[in-house]
Amino acid sequence: MRFSINLATRSYIDQRLLNRIIALAMVVLVLLLGWNVARISWNLGEQGRLDSEVRAFETNLNARPGGISEHDFTRQQARVRFFNEIIDRKGTDWMRVLDLVETVTPEGIALAAFTPGKKNGELKLDGRARSFDVVRRYVENLEGSKLFSDVLLLSHQEMIVGEHGRGVRFLITCKVQF
Repeated sequence: MRFSINLATRSYIDQRLLNRIIALAMVVLVLLLGWNVARISWNLGEQGRLDSEVRAFETNLNARPGGISEHDFTRQQARVRFFNEIIDRKGTDWMRVLDLVETVTPEGIALAAFTPGKKNGELKLDGRARSFDVVRRYVENLEGSKLFSDVLLLSHQEMIVGEHGRGVRFLITCKVQF
């Protein structure tokens, strides 16, 4: 008699061990999920507590301390605002701004004054040109550049230079996109 063994029908994977491993992995993942949910809820509570403390500190800082008159307190706040504006203006990279203005300034334009405006990024350009066409080209260059916005020609007037020379004086405001 000849016996043949069919190896294809035999199961070589231990199903009980595999089920135990899967169940253990699921328990570990559920524990990690619970720990993460607890940590997130604790963090949200902590953030709320810190926000309320920050608001309390801000109200204490903005409140007038005892023994100081209202006039002195408002004057001191105005001085602090003034100095904060100066610090903000000093934070501007003026060499970069000058380079940006130089790249869009066409031939025939002479800038006489270059002053920052009250708002951050605002510029006033006072200059001279040989003709209004050059001024128009300058305004178009500023508007066409992605670095300048809100370009506005405030004024222009013809001026006489010498006996036979003519020119145009202009004032332009714009905002620089840093």
